[in-house]
Amino acid sequence: MLSLISDEDIYRYICRGAEKIEEGIAMKRRCIAVLLFLCMLIPSVSTLAFAEAVEQDMYPDELWEPHVETDVSLSTGQVTEWSCITFGSYPQTEIVAAPSEAVDDYAVQEGDFLEDPDLYEKLTRAEWNDGQTEIGDARYLRMNREDAVGSASDREGHYRWGEGDEWHYFRFDPIRWRVIGLENGSACLMADKLLDCQPYHINDGPVSWEGSTVRSWLNSYPAEENDAGIDYRGKGFLDMAFSSSQQEAIIKTQVENLPNGHYDTDCGDDTEDYVFLLSNDEVFSSDTAARNGFYAASGHDDPAKRFRSTMYAKCQGAWWSSVNGYMGNSFWFMRTNGYNRESVTYICDFGYIYQRGTISTCEDAGLLPAMWIDLDLAEFEAAGTVSSRDIQKGAFRDTAVEDLQRRDQIVNPIVNLNEEEPDGKEVTYSLVSFGNYPQSEIVPESDAGSENSIVDPMLYNKLEKADWENNKLEQERKRYLRVYSPDENGGERARYFAFEPLIWRALEVRDGTVLLLSNAAVECGSFQADLQDVSWENCTLRSWLNGYGISANASAIDYSGSGKSFLDIAFSAKEQEAILETAVRNEANYYFGMDSGEETDDRIFLLAESEIFIYDSAQIHGFSRRDEVADRAKQFQPTDYAIRKGVWYEHAGTRNVFWITRTTGYTHVNVVYVDESGYMYNRGILVTCKDAAIIPALVLDLDSTVYEYAGTYTIRKNK
Repeated sequence: MLSLISDEDIYRYICRGAEKIEEGIAMKRRCIAVLLFLCMLIPSVSTLAFAEAVEQDMYPDELWEPHVETDVSLSTGQVTEWSCITFGSYPQTEIVAAPSEAVDDYAVQEGDFLEDPDLYEKLTRAEWNDGQTEIGDARYLRMNREDAVGSASDREGHYRWGEGDEWHYFRFDPIRWRVIGLENGSACLMADKLLDCQPYHINDGPVSWEGSTVRSWLNSYPAEENDAGIDYRGKGFLDMAFSSSQQEAIIKTQVENLPNGHYDTDCGDDTEDYVFLLSNDEVFSSDTAARNGFYAASGHDDPAKRFRSTMYAKCQGAWWSSVNGYMGNSFWFMRTNGYNRESVTYICDFGYIYQRGTISTCEDAGLLPAMWIDLDLAEFEAAGTVSSRDIQKGAFRDTAVEDLQRRDQIVNPIVNLNEEEPDGKEVTYSLVSFGNYPQSEIVPESDAGSENSIVDPMLYNKLEKADWENNKLEQERKRYLRVYSPDENGGERARYFAFEPLIWRALEVRDGTVLLLSNAAVECGSFQADLQDVSWENCTLRSWLNGYGISANASAIDYSGSGKSFLDIAFSAKEQEAILETAVRNEANYYFGMDSGEETDDRIFLLAESEIFIYDSAQIHGFSRRDEVADRAKQFQPTDYAIRKGVWYEHAGTRNVFWITRTTGYTHVNVVYVDESGYMYNRGILVTCKDAAIIPALVLDLDSTVYEYAGTYTIRKNK
């Protein structure tokens, strides 16, 4: 049922509503006045926050200025997050017909290579105009070795051009940028990767940003804009990366060129540019640097300053780092001069700024373009975010955090009391996997004499039928060695051994290095090839372990050729770089006082009497300091390979070997050894004894990346 309302009632309701509205307006005005008053009282907080909120409302939600927070896990104590967009396109992904070996695996990022034989074939047959072509919706660029900036030398950390390489093909991909500033509806962008490789200036001599060729190249300027007189119109970065409509959105910016603050080097006049490199003040030691998301101090390794180069930049000549924790990073130019006008400052692979700089004609530095764009004119797409935390942890291959964790797990031997052990202790060693050596034998059926053999009839048959070269074979990415040994009928039979990772005990960690001792007897042989007075300094075993020539041993045997030495067989060239040359002290025999020769510098060596007995170092290494104790830490078992080479071992029970040290025995034709029970014999055995076990030792650089932590090994009864 509807109620009837008089005109008078309606008029009264309207008047009351108006009064309420006026009251609301008055209340709102009073609130605004209070807020403004508070803002005047604390302008550093309220008005700034209000202004920032108003300013941010001008931009899409996906875009914001660098966000910096405290994070003690990072080297600078802070983490930066940038919003990202894509705008323009540039050659980045290389098109290949088959897997490429031009760049080390650790330096390859996702999307660097596109393996597409069909597309590659189309590119080889395409019609090219000024080095570019289009297939479908994509644009491509081709280049040969002569086109590259730094292709003259194939050094480590540089793109490897193959024999007969004619053309390499690259796809234009969207350029991803980090937003480092927002102002008046415009955005300041910094490339997310090093997009190219060019010298700062093409000629020797003093130069500043104003007259540099890199400025002209970035902006596609005519010849009169640079000191070298080179015309970059139509072939510089601006013209290659952006269409004419995109170029209209790029703002010509006042570029300030302040002097180098450390060396007071004049950096030339200010310029107006569309594209520029960042300056010292924009990267460190200023409020601007902090706003851009960088750590403002100069003396720190800053993850926010670490960048990787695209595959195209690498092909152009950009260097990449092999240093642990920064693997794959490149270094990049700024626009500020270094200690003089012939140098330019740069940021290295670990994010450290070198104010002294490098020569301006350097050909393997990456370029990190920056620019301002009008967001109303630019056709861009939001492209997620990037964090300096991810950069430090390593978004692709290597991670500094994992490296530190791996290093932290490798510690000195841990000794615990255990009354059941001969010396009242048990020892736990950290284990390291490093290098490869023939160890397990491949057999067609079980063999009681080789309990660690690999029983694999099919593999055995393959190895029997394979084509061997110098008794070596690589098959399906695995290596094998063939050895002939006597059979039961008085003849010889071929035996096949698999190369397997060498496992080492960590004996002592010190100053970023670790002393390693093989966890098994991997070889056998004599200390000296013929019977004569020798010491470690001139014995043949030292030469064989290290690959020395005829002058290094008393028998004048040459072990320096490829594949002749333990060092060369067991370790790749990269692994050999991680083995430190060590000052090897050769103290006299403790009991007999017999001189053990001069100190040597070696990479592979045997332990000495002093390192396993009586001295403090022996205790650090987990050994008993008493020689009359059957020390389990001094007991070792042989590999299959050592057994077939002729090492003596205890056939019943432990299968332990006896092993030689580098210390001279009671005469110079004897060498100290440890027997199968762990007793040490200072008197020694003849240097020509052929069935003694060889247990190598070395010092490893823990900053390298060529080893792996392999768990722990506790030595105790029935272990």
